[in-house]
Amino acid sequence: MGGAVSSGRDNNELIDNLMGGGYIRTRSVERVFRVLDRADYMTPTERDQAYKDLAWRSGALHLSAPCIYSEVMEALELKPGLSFLNLGSGTGYLSTLAGLIIGSSGISHGLEIHPGVVEYSNKKLSQFQENSVTLDEFDFCVPKYYCGNALCLAPLQTLYDRVYVGAGVSGVLVMPLGDTLVQIQRVSDTEWSSRQLLNVSFALLRAPTKEESAEPIKL
Repeated sequence: MGGAVSSGRDNNELIDNLMGGGYIRTRSVERVFRVLDRADYMTPTERDQAYKDLAWRSGALHLSAPCIYSEVMEALELKPGLSFLNLGSGTGYLSTLAGLIIGSSGISHGLEIHPGVVEYSNKKLSQFQENSVTLDEFDFCVPKYYCGNALCLAPLQTLYDRVYVGAGVSGVLVMPLGDTLVQIQRVSDTEWSSRQLLNVSFALLRAPTKEESAEPIKL
């Protein structure tokens, strides 16, 4: 999915186009997208594809289209001090964007089923921390990535304010439901509100093996 806005020549031009298309609407989201170059999360041979509004895949590595990440970041309504859980955290791009907003008083946890992808995400995180010339301008919540099946989580020790794939009152869940990205918000102890954001195409969660089910993941 993607192709909602024109391609950019670089990361800043891509962000300009996403703002012009109404996908990035707030200053806080614009700011972190400009700091984190999408090309840095792709393989070196495919960096030239980074500034197109298209999903990217290389083996188990995957990045959603920029318009989808923009809509997700806006819908999560992140702010300093919140806790964020990213189920299927992939390259770590989204978790790092979130960490730049929620700050060191927050929590950014990612869960990914592929060990090689977890290794890749930690490598990209280290490179960002070492090479970013603007990171010092942010109070950064460093993401922590865990390897395992999202269907095998042990009872959670952390009550997450935001989840991307319940939540307490005012908690927000952003997830694909069928072919639609939706935002679900808990408005009271017994009531939820939901709204459709845009059409998407995501990989399905994989059923856990017996071995995975026998060892619940502790975050």
